Amino acid sequence: MHLEGILERNRAFVRDRTPAPLPPPGKMDLAVVACYDPRLDGLLLPALGLSPGAAFLIRTGGALVRPSGGTLRNLGLAAFLFGITDVLVVGHTSCRMAGFDTSAFIEAFRRRGVPREAFGPEDLRAWAGAIPDPRRGVQMSVASILAAPFLPRDLTVAGLLLDDASGTLEVVVSPGDSPAALTAPVTPSAPAPDFPGVPAPEDSAAPAASAPSPPPHAEAARPATPPGHPPAAAPRTDPVADAVAEFVRTLELEAGLGREMRQLRQELDRQPNPLAKLNLLESFIRRASAGSREVAGAYQRLRQQLAASRRRWDPQELVKQFLALTRRP
Repeated sequence: MHLEGILERNRAFVRDRTPAPLPPPGKMDLAVVACYDPRLDGLLLPALGLSPGAAFLIRTGGALVRPSGGTLRNLGLAAFLFGITDVLVVGHTSCRMAGFDTSAFIEAFRRRGVPREAFGPEDLRAWAGAIPDPRRGVQMSVASILAAPFLPRDLTVAGLLLDDASGTLEVVVSPGDSPAALTAPVTPSAPAPDFPGVPAPEDSAAPAASAPSPPPHAEAARPATPPGHPPAAAPRTDPVADAVAEFVRTLELEAGLGREMRQLRQELDRQPNPLAKLNLLESFIRRASAGSREVAGAYQRLRQQLAASRRRWDPQELVKQFLALTRRP
């Protein structure tokens, strides 16, 4: 254990130091939320141009601020006890929480004698605070801070991404951006319009969704168009909405998911943060897809419809459609 070495070095430190009390606490304007990766210790403050003690420095895995948790409470205390007015969330490019390896994590805790049940029923990526990528992690954290009901409304929040090789800072979220604006819609040119953070099911051989075939003699069953009137337009369908509806129906029919879906609806209703809503649904989709070939196939067909869609697709639309479909009579 390191304790004996630390105590020995402490004794040497005390011998060479003149005792001096800490200065009284004063006002501090800035708080920085950054990843706890120890590789950043000598880089972070110099890259921000700050000297030690010039800002509150809150370190947490992936610089992730969850919608509820200790980091938000720390920011609240800093705001009301020390007067902070500005918060910077700083992610970094080689963050391990963006490449979180669930299987390696499971192997590690089992090797040290901890059972999976010790982590509860929560998805392990959600338990660990894994992020889809460093840029999205910054957006999620800023959204959580902006949505916290106990933080003052005059708090200025911004998000930065630190290139941990060059030391360059990139602005990811500017001051004044709203939580809803932090969910970037998928553009038509995107090669894989996937929901952020949700991996493709392992069974990727599911057939592509296709339009349902009309029943036999459907043409003959249509009413004749009255003379002098243009033919009636065929009803317009939305393949993406149909695929979402199919996915929800598959979840409802899958044994054992009824209670989980009700619980998810309640959590989505209680959660004001739009990015946190999406994360809750993503975690649920991962669990359901991993446990059922039918769910995985329906999700794969939904992904394929999104890829074929030519319009812009906002991932938040999945949350809205899920809630609407699961509440229908």
